[in-house]
Amino acid sequence: MLIEIIIILVAIVVLAVVGRLVRRNISEKHTIERLINILFPLGESQMNETLNDIDEMTQKRFKREEILDYYLKIKGLQIIDLHANSDGGIRRFLMKPTKIRLTYFEQVKFYEIYLNYPQAVGQSLVER
Repeated sequence: MLIEIIIILVAIVVLAVVGRLVRRNISEKHTIERLINILFPLGESQMNETLNDIDEMTQKRFKREEILDYYLKIKGLQIIDLHANSDGGIRRFLMKPTKIRLTYFEQVKFYEIYLNYPQAVGQSLVER
């Protein structure tokens, strides 16, 4: 009887942990989709062109998903106002470290090309 209760409790804990990981993964995918819609307003062709340019700039060292992660986090931090009552998922995603690191010269080129567009006010997610 005691062993059965322990097995049931362990199963519940394992299911809770797995459920939490699955929920986090789904939430992150949803957040990435929202950021893609914000940062690439012209659609998938704009995103593909940008990712291809960064891929060439880095001499094809990284996977496409890693490049997208880098662009979304760096450009997203520039554009989205995290201090407004924005989406908590987007705030958490943007505050995580990027999956890749660019060399100094790649970073300089990236910042010259993609972050050299000054914006007066950050985009608030509350108004959407």
